[in-house]
Amino acid sequence: MYTCLPGYEMKGDPIQTCQEDRTWSGTQPHCVALSCGPPPSVKHAVSETTGDGFLNKASYVCDAGLQLIGPETLTCLANGTWSEPAPSCDGARGCVEPAHVPHGWVRVHRLSPGHALNFQCDEGYSLSGDALVVCLDGERWRSPFPTCQPKSCPTPMGWRQPANGSEAQQGFHVGQAVPVTCPKGQQARGSGTITCRPDQTWSPISAVCERVSCGPPLHVAHGVVRGAVFQFGDVAAYSCFSGYAMEGVGRSRCLENGTWTAPPTCRAVCWLQCQNGGACQRPNTCACPEGWMGRFCEEPICILPCLNGGRCKAPYQCSCPHGWTGTRCHTAVCAAPCLNGGRCIRPNRCHCSQGWSGHDCSRKRRSSYYPF
Repeated sequence: MYTCLPGYEMKGDPIQTCQEDRTWSGTQPHCVALSCGPPPSVKHAVSETTGDGFLNKASYVCDAGLQLIGPETLTCLANGTWSEPAPSCDGARGCVEPAHVPHGWVRVHRLSPGHALNFQCDEGYSLSGDALVVCLDGERWRSPFPTCQPKSCPTPMGWRQPANGSEAQQGFHVGQAVPVTCPKGQQARGSGTITCRPDQTWSPISAVCERVSCGPPLHVAHGVVRGAVFQFGDVAAYSCFSGYAMEGVGRSRCLENGTWTAPPTCRAVCWLQCQNGGACQRPNTCACPEGWMGRFCEEPICILPCLNGGRCKAPYQCSCPHGWTGTRCHTAVCAAPCLNGGRCIRPNRCHCSQGWSGHDCSRKRRSSYYPF
């Protein structure tokens, strides 16, 4: 699983899974700086930017004869917005005091004549610019208003740069939150971030790093699995029941993303090969296609028995002995056709109609008269 640092957004798939073909699923992610879009438009002023991404700056310059009221520079923040407030350009109508100082405050000193502003910052922030800004001639400020910038923080103990393709972290500052990183194969349970406090120390780590759990190993039909602990790096060993052969690797490993590598399969073994298109379904037992039966699909099926010594040789087909034919060997064959209305009733044997005889009914019977 990939995450980006504050100020950056993920492009691509945050979660990738190792597939059976040893490639990662999805699109390789990368972190790009959040865009704040164009800076706020200020009437009667022109702006110059270093970009519209995280930590880029936008500077404003008022038209001739106008005075810049507010901060001279805005910063693109980690939440994708420009810092506030936006400045404005106004005519010389006197020195206008700032309405708000981000992360600080201002104290007004009334002078004779004119007045001055004393800027101070909250704890954890330091002043960038002149702390005392004086109003000259009651018309303009002597210098730009200062800003309060966060102080730097030490590198968190045990900090590791996240391996998500983002730019290397250059430094840390007050108010910044960073993710808690665990060693490979472990994940954080509890609050996943720590924050640099105003005293430039980091908030306590409330998360606990625990080994990634994969849960029970995947079930394999006609096999058993052995193993006691199912966390990152653990191995589950498979074995097949008697009469089944293993196909694939006999071990499955718990991965860093909480999934198991592909388990093997247990295939039934038949000591003789299944015939006539049959498939080994159980040990030494074949699943036969239509028209065949037997342990190895070696026996054809004839729904009605073959007659006259015939033998079933293929599904619903009889093999007939010499002199017989037909689907069930029920029709006799006579080499010579039966004549004069005779019909073949046995191999080469005709049953003749009255008045005829012979093997083919070709001889006419003679009538004999006997005197008394």
